[in-house]
Amino acid sequence: MSNCPDCVTCPGLKRNLVISTFDNLSWTTRKALRKLDPLTVVTCKVLPPQLENTNADPSTNLDICTTKVDLGWKKVGQNFDQWEKIPNVKKFYHTVSPKFTTFALGKDDFFGRHTCIDNLINRGMSSTFIFPMQDKDYISPSLEETEQIVKDLTLVEGEALPMSYNSDFDMLSDESFSRTFFYSIFAPLVAAQKPIDPSVRSDLGPFVVDLPLQGLKVREKYRPYGARIHFSEDQQVTAIFDYFLDKFFKPGDEGWNEAKLLAKVTAFTQITAREHLIWSHLILSNTITARSILDLNPSHPLRRLLTIFTYRSTEVNLSAFGQLVGESAILHRACALKYESLEAVFDSAYESCDVYKPFPNHRVAPEIEKLSEEGKFPYLSQGREYYHIVHKFVSEWISTAGEGVIDDQAMQFYNGVKASTEGQAYELPEYSSINDMIDLISQSIFTVTAYHELVGGVIDFVKLPSRAGFRLLADHSGTNIDLQSFLLGMIIGASTAIRMPFLMRPFENYFGSGGAPSWETEVWGKFIQDLQEQSKKVQEEDTKRDVEFKYFDPANFECSISV
Repeated sequence: MSNCPDCVTCPGLKRNLVISTFDNLSWTTRKALRKLDPLTVVTCKVLPPQLENTNADPSTNLDICTTKVDLGWKKVGQNFDQWEKIPNVKKFYHTVSPKFTTFALGKDDFFGRHTCIDNLINRGMSSTFIFPMQDKDYISPSLEETEQIVKDLTLVEGEALPMSYNSDFDMLSDESFSRTFFYSIFAPLVAAQKPIDPSVRSDLGPFVVDLPLQGLKVREKYRPYGARIHFSEDQQVTAIFDYFLDKFFKPGDEGWNEAKLLAKVTAFTQITAREHLIWSHLILSNTITARSILDLNPSHPLRRLLTIFTYRSTEVNLSAFGQLVGESAILHRACALKYESLEAVFDSAYESCDVYKPFPNHRVAPEIEKLSEEGKFPYLSQGREYYHIVHKFVSEWISTAGEGVIDDQAMQFYNGVKASTEGQAYELPEYSSINDMIDLISQSIFTVTAYHELVGGVIDFVKLPSRAGFRLLADHSGTNIDLQSFLLGMIIGASTAIRMPFLMRPFENYFGSGGAPSWETEVWGKFIQDLQEQSKKVQEEDTKRDVEFKYFDPANFECSISV
């Protein structure tokens, strides 16, 4: 019955019905969409217009108001600090993987409650009854066809997709490929090189990114992940080892372009699942948001500070749980992994997590340190500079708030976050002094602003099927990923277009407003001045380098974690 073209359960009929509802599709795009599954087509129909509408009226710093912040507490007097805790705040528990279970709150201070309709939409999108898992292997035959498809679907920069502030990436040349590791989203993978790393080979250069993911099980149509990338002293790729084929490829070899795409796909899948989704969103941002609301009353100096940096995070992270984490969710459909292997990736991400470790405290290889000192690895040099600015700001905020800032509520907050790090590579230490609180809050701010700006900056990697992506076909050849995975990757990338308020703003409806102390405005103003000076320094350094690195310019930072 399911093969009957007139049957309403037929996936092909579902897909074609949805295609018929599109306006102004070219014949090229209609023909290509007929080669895909219903879920991909529905997603391309529904989400881009929603994102465009959201971006037409983005949030600004004026939307964050003192009078709107009361979640988890109720006012019991006229004074600014008179609050009573509300018991049994709604929580949604999520089993991300066998070793990682957490919860998110069911409501947001500024965006209301996560509704039953929201839950139904998320469940429907990942339902294999409504949308069976159908892996498709169609590769668009030309750049012209691909550009026509994304234009018709409005999956282009400035519409559903965010604008890139990079101008000289093609990711195809060896030089551009190398730049993605030292001056772009893969920089944390370079920084992870061990001080004495057995993967380094002196004949191939002093730098290595080792991603041995070949043991992860993939679905039938796809080839395994896994690559080790070697770089010379001048930061250029010298060789790529394909773990599955057990073979080295070097520039000029037959299969070299395919090896580069394998390396990009492996690195992009790793950093999206680990550094971006699990570490930044579901471990740090989600926990800091929930614990600050549950443990700190709205007038507490620590919650006053963290409210800016957790703006809209509950809504964002609930969407991440619903659309990216589960079996047959968008990320699972876009990548090659069987679900038990995707869970293994999430487990590994949880156990290896060191996202709460203060950024300057990470030990790096001497070769990496030398690059940083020479201005050739701004991820480290500019990251450290920004962290120290944040640390100075948080120290002044806590000092100005007075001795009472570290009270029972503050300790509940610290210990609640600490408990969430049990079993991770870096666990928060037992509280011993105010410095522990300053470190925790400074690292949290660093992560949701600068770090997420980098690891979440996926636009350059998803806007063409030759850039990167989440999987390769078993018989892969050439420099493009398949259309189905490409479009789902673009949907994930488009979701990052939802902008939070820019960080370098006065937030005049919040700081010192609604009964809040006036010192908040002064301390925040000093922070903004420091950021302005750092932004100028970063921009000057960018003009002196041959290679762009705009990710750590504070002028580009949002105040909280976007998708």
